[in-house]
Amino acid sequence: MSDNEQPEPDDRRGLIDWYQAGVLSDRYMEMTLGDWKNTGLLVLQAPLLAYMAVLVWQNVDQASPTLYFVMVLSMFWIGCMNACREIVKERALFLRERMFGLDVGAYLYSKVRVLAVVGVVQVAIYSVIIAGAIDVRVPIGWLVLNLLFTVLAGTCLGLLISASVKRSDYAVAWVPLVIIPQIVFSEFTISADQFQGVSEMLYTAMPTRWSYESLLEFGDTSIDYLAGAGYMLPVLGYCVLFLLVAYPVLRFQKY
Repeated sequence: MSDNEQPEPDDRRGLIDWYQAGVLSDRYMEMTLGDWKNTGLLVLQAPLLAYMAVLVWQNVDQASPTLYFVMVLSMFWIGCMNACREIVKERALFLRERMFGLDVGAYLYSKVRVLAVVGVVQVAIYSVIIAGAIDVRVPIGWLVLNLLFTVLAGTCLGLLISASVKRSDYAVAWVPLVIIPQIVFSEFTISADQFQGVSEMLYTAMPTRWSYESLLEFGDTSIDYLAGAGYMLPVLGYCVLFLLVAYPVLRFQKY
């Protein structure tokens, strides 16, 4: 290719068509900002949930494990709700564009990229409100990072849900079905040593369990930084897993 030649739009580098990824991300960002009412409602979830937590824990001397769990669950919920309709609502458009060479990896990347930006805003608002009113005992930097990974895991699960259903109302209906197990199979219900057999496996498999454990570790007076950071690796693993499952679901979709 000479210096004056431009790269063709279908040039592929690696697993994702980065040209398409950039175009799709820009388009999706414009749509997100253009639909300011819906985007505003999504962002509004964060301060509302934060102020609810403040109302409950504002008279407590310092954070409790239950607050950590509520924070993690709130961010996971927000991530799921952000993403659960974002693919299914444009399913017909996606399938038409697939016939003209739309790259599924680039499409998923564009969704994650823009929703991650929304998630950063939500996590920042939520963390500032909570940390400003309650002694959370967790360094603010780690609190933000932890909740950002958690909202991202919820976002990726929401995209998997959105890729797997055919109607937006089905997607919304699925969110409580994936959130409630995070509560049932958690230390919020019974102590960890009481889970046995299948229930113990499910307890271990819950993404929010690992974010919660990380906050517990960083909220401890004798912090094991390596262990606290290590708890977030499964959360990132779930992000990758949900997207890897969503990819073939989208790849083989037909009218």
